[in-house]
Amino acid sequence: MGWMLLMRPVTPPDIVKFEFIRTGGAASGMLAAWGEAGIEKVRLSLYLDFVFLILYCQTISLGCRLVASLNAGVFANAGLLFSRLIWIAGACDLVENIALLLTLQKVNGTLLELAFWMAGIKFAWVGITILFVMVGAGAGVSRIFLTERP
Repeated sequence: MGWMLLMRPVTPPDIVKFEFIRTGGAASGMLAAWGEAGIEKVRLSLYLDFVFLILYCQTISLGCRLVASLNAGVFANAGLLFSRLIWIAGACDLVENIALLLTLQKVNGTLLELAFWMAGIKFAWVGITILFVMVGAGAGVSRIFLTERP
């Protein structure tokens, strides 16, 4: 959370829109609207995101391991698996950031398409994994409180 607060002043509100722009014309329009100062803020935001992707992947991974420790069977095995697979989102974020940084230098349709797909996979995988953590933690805590004790 602290890293997000650090990033907030340099992250434009439409950064996610930029991640999902697929055409050179739309990207050029957004870059022109941001201006040179705005582009520099976006560049800094993307550089800070390289650290953030490690932090959020590690945090979610720990959440998955917590779910594994609170449960048995399928939830425990899935928790351990998800704790490793969350790094797919991190890898997608890495590729996306590089593509967007290159796009800031020169708009390129192929890089925009790559960033689009990497952002989509990243957000989907993070969402699925966070949902798993919420459901798995709820199941594990319920099991602990509802299990009869001698």
